[in-house]
Amino acid sequence: MRGHDRSQLFWVLGGTAVMVLVDLGRRILTSNDEARFPLLAQEILARSDWLFPTLNGAVYHNKPLLFAWLIALVSWPFGHVTQLTAVIPSAVAAFGTALVIFGAGRDMFGPEAGKYAALVAITTQGVFLHGRLPMPDMLLTFFITGSLWMLWRMRRGARWAWVGFYAFVGLAFWSKGPGGFLPLAVALAWAVVDRSPGRWRALRLPGGLALLALIVAPWPLIGLALHSPGLRRAVMQNQLLWYLPQAFRPGVVAEPVQNAFGILFPWVLLTPLVLVEAWRRVRERGAERDAVFLLLVSSATMFVVIALSHQQRFRYYLPLVAPIALLVGWWASGVVERMPVPRIPWRVYGVAGALLAATGVVAAIFRRNALRELATDWLAYAAQAIVLVAMLAAVAVALAVGPCAGRMRRAVAAAWVGSAVLVASGYHWDIERRNAAYDYPRLQERMQPILRETPVVATLGLADMPLSFYLGRRVVPAVTHADLREVVRGATPAVAIVSDRALASMGADDAFTVLLRDNIASRPIAVVGYRPASPQRQ
Repeated sequence: MRGHDRSQLFWVLGGTAVMVLVDLGRRILTSNDEARFPLLAQEILARSDWLFPTLNGAVYHNKPLLFAWLIALVSWPFGHVTQLTAVIPSAVAAFGTALVIFGAGRDMFGPEAGKYAALVAITTQGVFLHGRLPMPDMLLTFFITGSLWMLWRMRRGARWAWVGFYAFVGLAFWSKGPGGFLPLAVALAWAVVDRSPGRWRALRLPGGLALLALIVAPWPLIGLALHSPGLRRAVMQNQLLWYLPQAFRPGVVAEPVQNAFGILFPWVLLTPLVLVEAWRRVRERGAERDAVFLLLVSSATMFVVIALSHQQRFRYYLPLVAPIALLVGWWASGVVERMPVPRIPWRVYGVAGALLAATGVVAAIFRRNALRELATDWLAYAAQAIVLVAMLAAVAVALAVGPCAGRMRRAVAAAWVGSAVLVASGYHWDIERRNAAYDYPRLQERMQPILRETPVVATLGLADMPLSFYLGRRVVPAVTHADLREVVRGATPAVAIVSDRALASMGADDAFTVLLRDNIASRPIAVVGYRPASPQRQ
């Protein structure tokens, strides 16, 4: 690596390390999605069963276990999974994603573009957030980003790049299941729309698919051999029917636009400008044009495939960060080094703003809980909005004044610092509110005397997995009052943690007594136990 390349890498390493380490491990796990893989890792450590750990008493088949294995490996020296060790694999994946983007950007456009692309990626809201969550989406994005880099190298004729491409796709599958096959859709779409000769031959489909099958096969084969009914049910319900489009929903247009906007924020504000310039460059010839074209195809294919999914989640759009960050890095390096700053396409921004506003109205209509949350905590949101507007104004001034003063490099640096402060401060405020509302560690401390006498815990109206993680024992989720009565009135002493709504709906004949009151999610909860009926006098 040349000296100039090393200096660019130094800035990437330093900026990425700072962004990854901010508030790492401070976020309380608040949902079943966040606590699921830490619980699986804890089960692996407790039972030394690396192939078939259980969750809620049943063998877990919904996703491959690579992410749970990584959490278990990180936590193994401590003997148990902690709030910090649960997120270290995601943090490392975020760091690795930035480095892979730097490598891809250097190969495509030069080290300057690689540096800008990596720094853009690490300051998007999507990467910053998911690098701190114990969910497999950041790991999935790392492998998908690696496959995108290998696809470009295949396009340039690198001899063994096809092995890297299919290996990364296989590892992406091991991260989260069939969603890891997304790079195959990108490769096929690129081969269809590209006009260059030999594009299909470059994919090496026969050998590549055989290699991919070898990497993927152990998970279904071992599962079918030892737990076939559970695996078949998980594959059909949680991996196929869960994602396939089934019916038209009101949010089918609004949700993809909003989720992509949130994942790419704040650099999404530059995206219309970058995409217009990229479209102009596609009409030319050369290696730079080919790289820009591949990134455009990748972005469009990923967005369309994910948007067609029946289930929509904010985190599903995280793989979009890589191609968009590379395009922004290409644009920024061009502006700094040689390109004149293009005129802002106000019509494009107007259409994008109108679409975003329309989707926001639709979401507000069909998601009334969001309006209630805004009404409850409007002061905090107003303060955050003021900081948001101030930071965006500073970034806009830096980019607008920089070219006139001949200081575009400083303007881009100012834009990056503003984006870093914006996403880091927004996240910090969010976890402060969230940790205060979902204070499971405090609840665990208050319940210690009760837990010493009651080994079984049930819940109704609350997420069971965060409770299980912080209480350090299995929490039985009850669906109905009858389920709750069956658990609490069983032969083994048990208590239940119920929401205020569930408590209010209990009848007098349930014979429950309130042992402790607290708050979770800013709502009252109660810990209740069974009170046996007094014997009647003769």
